[in-house]
Amino acid sequence: MQPDDSPRNPASRQRQVGLVIVATCTSASLAILVLLPLVSGLVNLLRDILGVLILPFSFMFGLEGAEGQSPALLRLLSDMGLQTHLHPLRLGGAAILELVAVFLFVIAERLGGRTGYIAACAASAGAIGLSGLPLAVPLLPAFVTEGVFLFCPPLPDPD
Repeated sequence: MQPDDSPRNPASRQRQVGLVIVATCTSASLAILVLLPLVSGLVNLLRDILGVLILPFSFMFGLEGAEGQSPALLRLLSDMGLQTHLHPLRLGGAAILELVAVFLFVIAERLGGRTGYIAACAASAGAIGLSGLPLAVPLLPAFVTEGVFLFCPPLPDPD
């Protein structure tokens, strides 16, 4: 048996799986936090442009309703969550806390000890609290993984 064919240490495998889960979930959550206000702003801009383009016809043919806007467009905007562009500082703070949580998790994984895992869990919990539960659903597996590493840290490598 050559040295390259030796079985991997289970603790090393646990670390790799944990890092992949935390990195994947955090990157998906960050993408949602960053792109959702941009898409919401684009839809608001589209609504305003379409409103201006339809305005002459609504005056000519009496199409102006009580609301003055398309019910389908209003439903689309409400489904996207209009509150996301109202609190950009909360979403920015949540994104920063997610990055801090990943950094602390990697540092705790490399150095060992539970203090880094506690700090990573606290930062992830803060990010979940700031972004709200619907936006933080992709971050929940990372939070659970950090909790598992907190209560059952991997054994140190024999190397």
